[in-house]
Amino acid sequence: MPHIWIEYSGNLALDTGALMRTVQAAAVGDGSLFPLAGARTRALRVNDCLIVDGHPDNAFVHVVLRIGHGRNDAQKAALGERVFQALTTVLAPQMAARPLGISMQIEEADPVLNYKLNNYRDYLAARAAQTSAALAAPPRTVVGAALNTRQALAALGSAVDAPPYKAAPKAPVLYIKPANTYAQDGDVITLPADITEVQVGATLGVVFARRATRVSESEALDVVAGYRVVADLSVPHASYFRPALKQQCRDGFCPIGRDLAPASAIANPDALDIEVWVDGVVAQRASTANLVRPVARLIADVTQFMSFEAGDMLLVGTPHDAPRLRAGQRYDIRIAQVGTLGNALAAATV
Repeated sequence: MPHIWIEYSGNLALDTGALMRTVQAAAVGDGSLFPLAGARTRALRVNDCLIVDGHPDNAFVHVVLRIGHGRNDAQKAALGERVFQALTTVLAPQMAARPLGISMQIEEADPVLNYKLNNYRDYLAARAAQTSAALAAPPRTVVGAALNTRQALAALGSAVDAPPYKAAPKAPVLYIKPANTYAQDGDVITLPADITEVQVGATLGVVFARRATRVSESEALDVVAGYRVVADLSVPHASYFRPALKQQCRDGFCPIGRDLAPASAIANPDALDIEVWVDGVVAQRASTANLVRPVARLIADVTQFMSFEAGDMLLVGTPHDAPRLRAGQRYDIRIAQVGTLGNALAAATV
């Protein structure tokens, strides 16, 4: 326990998934008193109901929160206040728009006439171990979003209206960074002999905590384990609408920061300042506030047609006019609240 029943009148259009997650998270808290393995939450739509004077606009949400025997009065009061505050906060838009009653009651299970059996803890532990292993290993998949900053899209000007597309992209423009491109913070990146310079696209890497398939925008951040600093290196090119594999998929062209900033530590991934330093001098300043598709929406759009697994990463987009570097130079990227990443570039040896 806790077991939670959320009843609501059928005239309410609620995001029940988000509502259940909010209420359950408030009930479980830090897990020390009410373990996650004991939580069961369900939402029940009630179409046949009479509310106050029977006016069709009248609506209700009622929560029954059943807990196990043995908590003291102070613990039960703290639980009730915490959950009811979360409930009223998430339903505030509905309360402001119509006649609505919100109620909650806490019930205590009988200490004797209460039977239960589950193996959830074993599976939770196994899933946690799998996720930890996936986050510690190199990602299985890295997908990047092109043209996902306002400046990059604006820089194309009238070119976006030219054939064959004749309009700005209506869906994410994606590319891949295969495993041969992965490198780490501090590695020396050797440029191929046929390349004289590379663009260093500083970007936020969204790391998934679990399988993400057809995730809604409201649920998108719930599948995020955390964020990393990533350098999206590429040979300068003008091809955005077609995959530029030769320019973007050279060995070492996706250095990834070692630090994983937990999602819980990042209040707003769409408001992170980015700096790129070249040889100790600031070369570019940007922000995730300039994304065309903010992080949650990008996750929702991309997962409509492809799945991510734990440890996979989605690059949210690089700033326009990324610095160009040659062999012998070094870049350092800093993303506020997330971390740093730095690499030196070297020429290929014959």
